Amino acid sequence: MTTRTEFKVYSTRDRTPLLRLDYRSDMTSDPVCHWQFHAERGAFTKLLSIAGAVRPRRVPSPHDLSMVHLPVGGERFRPCLEDVLEMLVRDCGVDAMAGWEAVLASGRERWRLRQLRSVVRDLQGEAAEVLAEEGWVTSPPGPPLESRAEAYRRW
Repeated sequence: MTTRTEFKVYSTRDRTPLLRLDYRSDMTSDPVCHWQFHAERGAFTKLLSIAGAVRPRRVPSPHDLSMVHLPVGGERFRPCLEDVLEMLVRDCGVDAMAGWEAVLASGRERWRLRQLRSVVRDLQGEAAEVLAEEGWVTSPPGPPLESRAEAYRRW
């Protein structure tokens, strides 16, 4: 089980990341999986400044957009490295070798199927219910299975 992942994109001009994706399974105060953008946007900075004036403890760095944590999918539905790499090629013009799309599509499929299997393992009762609705005959292997839905409630 993965408990921590970090993807960071840097410019060759300085040491501060342009953006990063952080996943930490033990996160308690920030979203378990989130993007952070190390950039500035006047309108957003103004919004943070107003929020910082009203709630200084909640918004301790109102002029620093990189302190905003944009949640993305939690523990099971978070982006994979292939998603980040494709964004860099398609949206940022990063060079890629011939065949890159197929390689990333294959890796993304492996990642998502692994996550699907984990979701089914965590939520067996719900999976059995969906299968039954689709005409499958299902039965539990023994006593009622305990749902592991806590990870799906977390921010």
